[in-house]
Amino acid sequence: MMKITYFLADNGACGLYRLDNPLLEARKSGRAGICRIDKGDSIMNNLEAFSADIFVLPRLYNKDICSAMQKLQDEGKKLVIDHDDFMFDVHPLNRAYKEFGSEEVKYKMPDNSLIDLWIDRKNINLQENIEKLTGLAKALEQANLITVTTNILADAYRKYNDNVIALPNCIDMSLWQRLPLKRETDEIRLFWSGGDSHYGDWMLISPVLKDIMEKYKKVKLIILGAFFPASVQHLPKDRVVHHPWVSAYAHPYKCAILDPDICIIPLEDTRFNKCKSNIKWVEMSAMEVPCVTSLVSPYKEYAAEDNGIYIEGNSHEAWVEGISYAIENPDKTALFAKKAKETVIANFDIKTQYQRWLTAYNGMENKKQVTLKIA
Repeated sequence: MMKITYFLADNGACGLYRLDNPLLEARKSGRAGICRIDKGDSIMNNLEAFSADIFVLPRLYNKDICSAMQKLQDEGKKLVIDHDDFMFDVHPLNRAYKEFGSEEVKYKMPDNSLIDLWIDRKNINLQENIEKLTGLAKALEQANLITVTTNILADAYRKYNDNVIALPNCIDMSLWQRLPLKRETDEIRLFWSGGDSHYGDWMLISPVLKDIMEKYKKVKLIILGAFFPASVQHLPKDRVVHHPWVSAYAHPYKCAILDPDICIIPLEDTRFNKCKSNIKWVEMSAMEVPCVTSLVSPYKEYAAEDNGIYIEGNSHEAWVEGISYAIENPDKTALFAKKAKETVIANFDIKTQYQRWLTAYNGMENKKQVTLKIA
């Protein structure tokens, strides 16, 4: 039985979906010995305490961790690094660009004027970021295995390591259930959830929502997570409700309590977005909430005529038409949602899919030792 130690770098969705979900399920199965180093623990002080054969680490670039990787490999341990985004091509409108951007950026506004979005030594430190990206790249080269969320992301990371495997974000189906809630009104709850990397996606959907809320007076917009005030300032204030993030472990219950009728998943067709996972569609489909989704990766890979409404080209007109169809045809979209749930059960239920992690780890080969020198 393989022994695995993993480092939970954060208590957010990455830690839950990429590490806790599959590895704790593997522990329950009895097929692997699992040890977790929690956020706040010192890896350097705990390395000697574990006799694991495999160490699993989230995306990293810290010099101390890279040195620890070398020490572990010298002792015959195998190292896995997990990534859920492509960190070498963060969009300038993403807040993470402050940490991973490598050049200054001027941004063209709607009136065609240019503004200085990222200025070195003012709101970004390019030298620190370049060193960080260099360390991240060298750690990727050193790892015995890179695990990621999708085949597209796997292809992106093969520049740094040949041994990359896609292991999809999966959920515990037992947690994603609708609640028997009673409503006091006949409102239609249009739902969106996501992080602050979705500013560009909100600029895409913002004018669409204005038309939808003017057309359908019973529509209420429910937002969970990131909130971009400028994107909703033209919408009726009494019909827009924002809920801040809760713990990732409470996320299924929060979504159930918000009781969405239709989920909207707009996504710009960018390289960074193509490397994302389809977790929003998976979560909502598990609850049998019909989704209106951009027909781009990572969503188009599981799109079908009978499991959702997909917006090709992301045009304003197509989005208005798609959301309108979902509002006016609840019986039809309910059937879409049931079909989508079948897809999720077959492909994204962690109680069956966790085995893919163990198969990937079992298939690792010893990697030739490479001395890491962080620039």
